[in-house]
Amino acid sequence: MNAMVQSLKDLNQIKLAAMIGTAVVMIGFFAYISLRVTAPNMTPIFTSLPPEDGAKIVGELEAQSIPYEIRANGTQILVPSDMVDKLRMNMAARGLPSRGSMVGYEIFDKGDTLGTSNFVLNLNQLRALEGELARTIGSFDTVDDARVHLVMPKRELFSRDSATPTASVALKLRGVSNLSKNEIAAVRHLVATAVPGLKPEHITIVDSRGILLAKGQDETGQPGVISEEAEGYRVDYENRLRNTIERLLEQSLGIGKVKAEVHADIDFDRVVTNRELYDPEGQVARSVQSITESELANESAGGGGVSVGNNLPSALAQTGGGAGGSSNNRTRTEETTNFEITKQVVNSVKETGNVKRLSVAVLVDGNYTADGDGTMTYTLRSEQELQKIQSLVQTAIGYDATRGDEVSVINMQFASAPQDLFAESSFDWLKKDLNSIIQTMVLGGVAILAILLVIRPLVARAIESAEFANREDEIEQAALAAPGIAARLTDQSRLRPVEEEEEPEDMINIDRIQGKLKSSSYSKINGMVDKHPDETAQILRAWLAASS
Repeated sequence: MNAMVQSLKDLNQIKLAAMIGTAVVMIGFFAYISLRVTAPNMTPIFTSLPPEDGAKIVGELEAQSIPYEIRANGTQILVPSDMVDKLRMNMAARGLPSRGSMVGYEIFDKGDTLGTSNFVLNLNQLRALEGELARTIGSFDTVDDARVHLVMPKRELFSRDSATPTASVALKLRGVSNLSKNEIAAVRHLVATAVPGLKPEHITIVDSRGILLAKGQDETGQPGVISEEAEGYRVDYENRLRNTIERLLEQSLGIGKVKAEVHADIDFDRVVTNRELYDPEGQVARSVQSITESELANESAGGGGVSVGNNLPSALAQTGGGAGGSSNNRTRTEETTNFEITKQVVNSVKETGNVKRLSVAVLVDGNYTADGDGTMTYTLRSEQELQKIQSLVQTAIGYDATRGDEVSVINMQFASAPQDLFAESSFDWLKKDLNSIIQTMVLGGVAILAILLVIRPLVARAIESAEFANREDEIEQAALAAPGIAARLTDQSRLRPVEEEEEPEDMINIDRIQGKLKSSSYSKINGMVDKHPDETAQILRAWLAASS
């Protein structure tokens, strides 16, 4: 140990500083590796945070002395993975995250409304309604954040007509997910039913990528709206048929071994039909009117004078019944019947599309068989199997030969070999942790290189210096233990018992020696001279005599 300390003392300042610096770097390097390995796995607790919520959450974490990391310019906070669920519940109990400046009806719980103007009250009501709608939409599984903008026109005085309200909704979706047509319609109707007088067709919906999901139109019957709805209906219809075909065939052919494409020719003409149908055979008596008339007239042929008495019936009877006169009796019957003919009024409006023709193309892969040596051999499917596939497709799509539907089933080899797309290999764990494994390997390689190229040479040099110092000490102790130092110096055979000087050594001129003497050697020589002055004087005299 003393030799090691002495060897370190013998080093100059530059080498000593280099060794100290290398030691500090290596200690820091290994400390970093140990911290990296033992550090807890950090998981995001919240992402896409506004600065206000981020500051509040960091304050709560610091108050609880919980380690955390801030990334993505302060919009992402990471905590230990084993504490994520607990911290999320704690933050939710404190109302975090609160989505920044988004407020709901709690805006009316703050402050004193006494003396507040009507304008401020209306504005706060609008902000509260927008905030509540944004919170409700943001609670959907596929929506990460939402903002709602409402336009509530003020009714003008002395005006019968009032402008209808409109709305705009901006959605931030989770990941790469997209909203379906039904989900977009749900958002529109949700906003429309929450705002008085707002219609679903007056709501515009966009996402964070700038894609228009729903266009607000004044009238649903405009050509632009009709064409947009027609195109969406056609695409949805084709996708539905394609998915139906693929799911049906994959049950027997295998996953990834069938591809289908559907083209639908759909008639979206809007037809309004008004018809009145009359059925002559369907007569019904609506009303019957009957009239009966009876008339009785008698005329006398006698010349009696005309008087009131002659015209009385009793007078006629006394005179013999009007001999020579005439009698007239007439009866008339009239009947009127009103009939109602059956009438049918048909008013029909054809809004949905009518499929005029379907064209379906189905591409199926063949069969693969393994040989004895493991080689995969591809074989085409038989015609009977292709006919069965075509029959299944025709039944699934509602094939109609009268309208010209066409179904083509082609058997061709796919570009890639069949494989289980959903099977997990034994090296999936390596793919998941590949980044951390590479970092550990790089750090380990750097550590090994540092040990081999820096630490090992320094340690070897220090060991050699210690061995050399020990050897010098042994020689010095042996010389001092001898009966006489002069005899020890003159007897070269005892200092070097292995070496035999058969030839005289060359003398070295001290004046030609360049360089400096080590301080340790100088100190040792001075110590020997001080301890043995007589022997030193004898040696010097012998050297002087030899040189003369």
